[in-house]
Amino acid sequence: MIDVQSYFEEKTIPVNECPDHQYKIQIITRNPLIIYIDKFLTQNEIKHLIELAEPLFKQSGVYDNHGKLIQNNYRTSWTADLERQETPIVKCIEQRFAQLQGNIDVEYLEPLQIVKYTSEQEFKPHFDWFSQADVLKNNGQRITTFFTYLYSNCSYGETEFVHIRFDKVLHKKFCQILICDDKSSQMGLRFRPLPGNSIFWFNVNEQGKGDYLTYHAGRPPKKDGLKIGLNTWTHDSKVFVKKRE
Repeated sequence: MIDVQSYFEEKTIPVNECPDHQYKIQIITRNPLIIYIDKFLTQNEIKHLIELAEPLFKQSGVYDNHGKLIQNNYRTSWTADLERQETPIVKCIEQRFAQLQGNIDVEYLEPLQIVKYTSEQEFKPHFDWFSQADVLKNNGQRITTFFTYLYSNCSYGETEFVHIRFDKVLHKKFCQILICDDKSSQMGLRFRPLPGNSIFWFNVNEQGKGDYLTYHAGRPPKKDGLKIGLNTWTHDSKVFVKKRE
């Protein structure tokens, strides 16, 4: 168990402040804008998030055409929803996601969502932006996404942008973070499951409309595989948060 107090004391940082954190970014594509962030979370932060999530996992849901959250075989992973600012470490992580986007108000972020995929579980190709009128009315639009890998014990379980074809000329230089193999030219961009690293992208275009190039999938781990990730979504308005029951 991560001791929250020691997280700050080791860095001689007051508990009401967040420690400085260094990371590196790479622009992968400009249309849509996809940015790769190396070492966005520390090992201690990852461990803390997984410990918080473990007792909370339940079957993941998706919104149907009427804006109702349902469970089906399109998304077969497990989900754990954390409370906003649930711990001082969670608060610092939320602030980091907000700061990367111009130091926006953290209330524009959905509470952090941990997802777990065991062997053959997946999230088939989908958009993160909303098209359902009821969802948009109640929640506003998801304008950006971060997907951060927390754990992976296999080379599979990649995040694939189905509508963005791998281009050897443009993307070969990113083979440390993308899957580059004999099938790459027939596939979308496939990001390797590298813990601590984050993929950030805009879900909407400059007119605020859903970007169809952001169609992506959470591919399944193979036999005996396990991956754990973190979804962080930013909206165009403040997100109303219901307290955990």
